[in-house]
Amino acid sequence: MNKQEFINTVNKFDSYTAAEKRIATYFMDHYTMLPFAKIDELCKQIGVGKATLGRFLQRLGFSGFIQFKKEVSDDLAQTLTTPIERYEYHTHEPSQDTTEGLLANHYQETIDNVDKTFDGLSERDFESALRLMRHAKGKLYVMGSASSEALASYFYLLARYLRKDVVLLKADISTLPHQLVDVSKEDVLLAISYHRYSSITIKLVRWFHECGGHNILVTDQPVNPFVSYCDVQFIVESTGRGFFNNRAAGFALLEAFIKGLSMQQEKDNRFKRIEGLFDEFSVFKN
Repeated sequence: MNKQEFINTVNKFDSYTAAEKRIATYFMDHYTMLPFAKIDELCKQIGVGKATLGRFLQRLGFSGFIQFKKEVSDDLAQTLTTPIERYEYHTHEPSQDTTEGLLANHYQETIDNVDKTFDGLSERDFESALRLMRHAKGKLYVMGSASSEALASYFYLLARYLRKDVVLLKADISTLPHQLVDVSKEDVLLAISYHRYSSITIKLVRWFHECGGHNILVTDQPVNPFVSYCDVQFIVESTGRGFFNNRAAGFALLEAFIKGLSMQQEKDNRFKRIEGLFDEFSVFKN
């Protein structure tokens, strides 16, 4: 069942309960994420019970959530999910042949993503994440693959100014076990992953959780493969009208984390030592 078929079927209902309307609205807003959803977390996100969700799916003609997920997953395998597929789709649009208004449109897209992201963030979650990142007894691991790797590298570079034992993990399965061998329950992982989710990042977050470590997740969808393994989750908008999605809101959130990390005393000596090392190795030209 694709999204339009879902909408058409729901529109044929003679009547809806308030709960069914919430389910239908949520499904339409997050349709591509439903194959990753766990029913307990999904019901929590929507605010309905499993029995209510089950009755709604039966009205759609499904025996249950597993059958529904499978049909959605099979259909989404055919949808536009990669830059190449987007390219092939957008190539036929006349707007792709001119740069008129491009700068203003991209600016508005970025502002919209940042505004929507920060309007939805929780101060309590932000403070919880900072407490975990500041935890002096453990290491702070950072992981991002594909387009998320740039965000992870940026955070790592600045976080090294502010605390010791920050470890940037590379999505290289041949070396990752060597980097993880000393992980303990005192350690924290900041994982950054956008849809389409990296299988390596999924395995890493799950493994960190099983080891008793703490997970902080930055992602673009509330329903995702990580949600049941994370202590804190942040949803950042990444809507993009071109071939690639927009990562500006993710960068903005990471910079907020860096500002939060800077509010601790350890940074004073670290700044002096790092600047001394820059001078020693003549890293920058005056």
